Amino acid sequence: MGMLIDGAWSKDADRTIKNGRYRHQTSTLPQLLTSRSELENQAGSGNLIFVASQSCPWSHAATVVHALNDLAGHISLQFAAGPRTEGYRLIENGPLSEENEHIHQLYSKTNPAYTGRATVPFLWDRKARHIVSNDSTAILRFFDTIGSRTNLRPAELKVDIDTLLDQIYDGLANAVYRAGKAQRQDEYEAAVETVYTTLQSLENRLRSRQYLITSHLTEPDIRLFATLVRFDTVYATHFRCTRYRLTDFPNLWRFTRDIYRMPEVQKTVDFEEIRKGYYLNDGDHNPHKIVAEQPVFDW
Repeated sequence: MGMLIDGAWSKDADRTIKNGRYRHQTSTLPQLLTSRSELENQAGSGNLIFVASQSCPWSHAATVVHALNDLAGHISLQFAAGPRTEGYRLIENGPLSEENEHIHQLYSKTNPAYTGRATVPFLWDRKARHIVSNDSTAILRFFDTIGSRTNLRPAELKVDIDTLLDQIYDGLANAVYRAGKAQRQDEYEAAVETVYTTLQSLENRLRSRQYLITSHLTEPDIRLFATLVRFDTVYATHFRCTRYRLTDFPNLWRFTRDIYRMPEVQKTVDFEEIRKGYYLNDGDHNPHKIVAEQPVFDW
């Protein structure tokens, strides 16, 4: 997978697999380098650049909120994609691509001694030339706060929101990675059981409601969508979550299509990039780099 060690890229370093089990590694920088008020000022001045990947679900959730609030005119978007020879590569013709090739270069510019994974998404301050935050949740909530079109975390719903966020992360978003990257049969089977127990619980929850908590989108809806929109395309195949497909859960399938059909959201979904992002960058599972076809279904 590769990571930075003391500011230098090491292509073979990987701390996500221990005893045949995948464990998600956070890559939060030592601190937020800018206060929220300063961050809002930077957004207004056009100094912030949002760096994201269309294949990564954590990036995608923040990208959806960025799109729903029409923030492109205030915070430029730079995508990272392509073969990860040194981790994520910045695509050409973006606001950061002329002077940088890989995102790990931006991490090293922020902290020359940084040790950890160079992950997306993150916010880059083009004036100060450092990463402001690489916390996907903080970025998503920042976009929600400064935007005028979403209200994803109402104060009266925070307890319910946080409970569901934990369930979605532990039971689904992280569990599909545990299944897909497992190097032990028992770990794979435990992860798959967690995935489908969680999907059934969420399927039951959506039986009598449009969204997970209330009549409008909240943060768990965005997080769940970012995982489900990838499920049949890569998790049910490449990550071996083969027991059932998303389309076998009528309420979850309806929920995902409802959000997908929002024009702003649909523009953020690139199934080709999702497939390539997984199939071309996982040598252990796919050494010949064959990209599977997109499943045929009616979004």
